[in-house]
Amino acid sequence: MRVLMVAPPGAGKGTQGALIAAHFGIPHIATGELLRDHVARRTALGLAVQEYLDRGELVPDQVVLDMVREAVVAARAAGGGYVLDGVPRNMRQARALYLIAVELGMTADVALHLDAGDAEVTRRLLARAALEHRSDDTAEVIAQRLALYHEVTAPILSWYRDRGILVSVDAMRPVRQVSSEILGALTRLLPFLDREPGRAGDPAELTALGEAFGATDAAAGTRG
Repeated sequence: MRVLMVAPPGAGKGTQGALIAAHFGIPHIATGELLRDHVARRTALGLAVQEYLDRGELVPDQVVLDMVREAVVAARAAGGGYVLDGVPRNMRQARALYLIAVELGMTADVALHLDAGDAEVTRRLLARAALEHRSDDTAEVIAQRLALYHEVTAPILSWYRDRGILVSVDAMRPVRQVSSEILGALTRLLPFLDREPGRAGDPAELTALGEAFGATDAAAGTRG
């Protein structure tokens, strides 16, 4: 089982990603955790990341993708499954990630979109900020993050939809209800994923993907 997580901030991507990984016994590749781990271990990538952070700059896409490649190689050695969250954040990352996955024979089975409205995720993020005493998650900052998400994510969703692997789930419900729907659908999908790594999906598999998540019009295409 190989799953990409796509969601606005506050939609529960990290929580649901960890639950999926634990349920199927596959690695949860979270880019934020990868960055912190490399910095803590002072790896070559970690030292490069620290330099950008020290200068107050964003970590370049290529550095993040190099870390993801390393983690995907490890996931392949561990059995071939993964849950990836934190990338892609833009179309450039999405295309680069796809090329890496094709090269490694580790293309995604499902691009799982957690759909949540701005008002709800803002409420969640403000509540979390208050609980964790975080001063960086203000209403203004959250609004900026959501605006950026909407600007760069719409093309990604369309791209995965065209590839036939996008599934959207209503994430504005309690965590357990959302996870139950996701895990049940992914479990029903498993029998259709018994194939060689990287092999393109066929119409029967893609129809099964839609049926597993209760859809009636799954798009035909190839895995992304």
